[in-house]
Amino acid sequence: MEWHIGAFLLAMARFAPLLMVSVLAPFAWVPPSVRVVVLLAISLLAVGTVASPTPLPGLDAPASLLLSMAGESVFGLAFGLAVVLPAAALGFSARVVDMQSGVAAASLFNPATHLTEALAGTVVQWAGSMVFFMSGMHLVLLRGLVASINLVPLGDGRMLMEPSTFVTLLSSQFLLGLMVSAPVILGLFAIDLAVAYASRSMPQANVYFVALPLKVAATFVLLAGSLRFAPPLIERLYANAFEALPVWGGR
Repeated sequence: MEWHIGAFLLAMARFAPLLMVSVLAPFAWVPPSVRVVVLLAISLLAVGTVASPTPLPGLDAPASLLLSMAGESVFGLAFGLAVVLPAAALGFSARVVDMQSGVAAASLFNPATHLTEALAGTVVQWAGSMVFFMSGMHLVLLRGLVASINLVPLGDGRMLMEPSTFVTLLSSQFLLGLMVSAPVILGLFAIDLAVAYASRSMPQANVYFVALPLKVAATFVLLAGSLRFAPPLIERLYANAFEALPVWGGR
């Protein structure tokens, strides 16, 4: 009984960084009560799938138990990176669109994270969350969490990350994120060129205030068109991040 309690606490410490940290989109949109239930269910399921129980620190050794839980939490951050890196890449490309279109001054309040978000950034984040769940990536991630119990036994969790692997993953993630918004960025750049030419041809006219509504309208038209073809790129974002998990898997 004491072993099961210790294993349950360690499993919760491993899975909590991914499921309970609100800034890790797309789970940020899930209500906290639902995330708590999923965390308890996944922890119980993971403890039940342990093939060969290993000695674990129990409640009679609180210091060792806390150190092991800290190591498991660090290991869980690796799974969190597999979710937060694609979301950060999409958010970065969307912020570029916001600044280029002129709607960066407008913002929306997100009650889930208690932060303000830009208009285009919110649209792209919603698209990424929809692709994440519709493509079944959440099931792949949860299965990986449960399978990690046998690959990396409870109490041995830690995050060993090769810098070259992380830099390669980071660059590819942000490149794919920019590809999602590339049509919008190029379209707005063409509009900026036309506005610059018009301002030089008609210096007495205030072309900026005339072009601003055009740029805002073009932003959402181009964004709607580009998001139609974005799901394969967004799915590839998460797939590449998941493929890097064995490299981080506490080995």
